[in-house]
Amino acid sequence: MKEEQKGLPLTGRMTVLCIVCTVLFLLLNYILFQLYVERSLALQTTYIAACDIPPRTRIQEEDLLEVRIPYGYLMDHACTKKEEIIGMYTEIQGMIPAGSPFYRSMLYHEKDLPDRAAMQLRAGQTSYAMNTDVSKLGSIVSGMRADIHVTVERRGEKPLTGCLFRNVRVLSVKDHKGLELSEAGSTGIPYLIEVAVSSQDIPLLTLAETAGEIRMFPTSDSYRTDTEAELVSDSELSMYLQSLLGAEAGEE
Repeated sequence: MKEEQKGLPLTGRMTVLCIVCTVLFLLLNYILFQLYVERSLALQTTYIAACDIPPRTRIQEEDLLEVRIPYGYLMDHACTKKEEIIGMYTEIQGMIPAGSPFYRSMLYHEKDLPDRAAMQLRAGQTSYAMNTDVSKLGSIVSGMRADIHVTVERRGEKPLTGCLFRNVRVLSVKDHKGLELSEAGSTGIPYLIEVAVSSQDIPLLTLAETAGEIRMFPTSDSYRTDTEAELVSDSELSMYLQSLLGAEAGEE
């Protein structure tokens, strides 16, 4: 009687010991099972889209969700590191749905986007492309600002020349294959230049290119103001071209 008061009966202690052993056995089995599953499935840490990411969108860290999934579920060329994904852009017409892994074919550097020039436009601007060559372009490269000069030959009169637009931003300079001059595989010979101009000035610039010869010259003054593609409206050249434009509109 005295021995029973000191603790649990022998059968009770045996029952507790059995329960503890059972719990430890189950826990050990669970750990071993998890290790087996991870080794069998070759689980790998990667990132998936935390939400739907629209086309032509710069991917931010909050767009990523870290997960562990079987390596076999990942196709070739999957991006599994943050630095491979953050800061990249989605395709022009391709949304990345929530839960999707990131693949290299889905992601673009900004400079490689087919419509990169359009992405750099400000409100009210249009990308205008002109054929060019080394003699007309000189040392101008993407990102620079330059003045657009035009020379118009007039029958029986002296050629009319002058600055038509000041501080025009160059969006891209491409070769005849459509590659940026800085891209691998480019010929390095300028063929097409894209500039940002006001949408309302497109007819005037189109006329200038048709009626005369366009050249671009970089100037130090281009970087002293935020005003872009400023039309020199009071010059003789500008007034002459605008009169031609008005005449064309009147004929229509």
